[in-house]
Amino acid sequence: MQNFFLIGLIGNLGSGKSTVRQMLEQLGARGVDADALAHVAVRRGSPTWRAIVKAFGAEVLAYDGHIDRRKLGARVFAEPDALRTLESIVHPAVSALTKDWLRETTQPVVVLEAIKLVEAGMHQWCDALWVVTCAPETQIERVMRARQISAEDARARLAAQGSFEEKLHLADIVIDNSGDVGATRTQVARVWKTIRPETAHDKSEWLWNIPRVEAPPAPTPPATPPAPGVEILPPPPTPVTPPSTPAPPVAATVPPEFDVRRTRRSDLDALAAAIAKREHRRQPLSHEEALKRFGSGGYRIAMGEGRIIAFAAWEAENLVATVRETWAESDHVALLVLPRLFTLIEEEARALLCEVVVIFLEIAAPLYIIEMARVSGYQPTELSGLHPVWQPIVRDRIRSGERILAKRLRAEMITRPV
Repeated sequence: MQNFFLIGLIGNLGSGKSTVRQMLEQLGARGVDADALAHVAVRRGSPTWRAIVKAFGAEVLAYDGHIDRRKLGARVFAEPDALRTLESIVHPAVSALTKDWLRETTQPVVVLEAIKLVEAGMHQWCDALWVVTCAPETQIERVMRARQISAEDARARLAAQGSFEEKLHLADIVIDNSGDVGATRTQVARVWKTIRPETAHDKSEWLWNIPRVEAPPAPTPPATPPAPGVEILPPPPTPVTPPSTPAPPVAATVPPEFDVRRTRRSDLDALAAAIAKREHRRQPLSHEEALKRFGSGGYRIAMGEGRIIAFAAWEAENLVATVRETWAESDHVALLVLPRLFTLIEEEARALLCEVVVIFLEIAAPLYIIEMARVSGYQPTELSGLHPVWQPIVRDRIRSGERILAKRLRAEMITRPV
């Protein structure tokens, strides 16, 4: 496994953790949002979903069977015991997904954003713990705006998170996000320059269950020769103890091997089968249709066990890269593979001087596809929220019923069509 420098990022609701995480991502870190992984963990029909419904009843469900976070939040934030029950259900699932995600990362610096990172014990594996703070009234205003709740409800939610003083004592870095974005960015950039990935702690024991190997003891320096006339007595004999049976070695979990790359002509049959799965066809695409899609789609794929398990089609024009047909055969595959697939597309888009990557997702796209896009730094936006130079490209390509998620690739902008 490749080791990495792990930044644990914590802060109460409304403090601006996500803002700081996104700044770190723009500087080169790979970010993961535990709240986004929680969405994946509680997907409809999952074991975590069933445990929540069993504990709190069907009244916390929306009309389509998904967990209604607003209903559930109103329930647990009013009852401390209910909140503890919910956390005991969700935290283990999120921790498992987090470890799965971290095992697959290839970035030298990773930032993990999680409100309950300390409570879950994950802070002990972090190389640095960053705490984001904010003026209380600013926090309340942000929570009210983001959650569409009253000031009273916002204060109740903040109170339910408990005192933050103990966590401040654990912090290696404190970022004050009370001011404007520029002031926060300056703090983050200053600390970023001090990060040394080569100093990262070994995380094999945590992620792979590989026992930590202790360093051998330092050799004993040679004894000083005795003074003339001084007799040195031999040491007492060491008692002999019978050998004990060695403990069985702890097996390491070996992740499946995924080959993330662009499609080749030899992948045509596998691509036809994968597209058919995505489009719920009973039969794979015909050779002619698959060849047509292959030639026009710009597909990037993840191969595993001899088949395509995830793919996305992309193209670039006039500084804008657009992605559509994003698919993974399961939520677990999406968690492990889609961030790497998006990274491949972003690297190729940067080489073509693209300034932004825009993902088009159908309204009916699986929730785990949306969440993995968010984990990879893509933010939902409207066409009007894009730069005016990008808008015509996106307008020409968006289809009816599609939503937009965008990620800016570079701080400096060319902003002139090539």
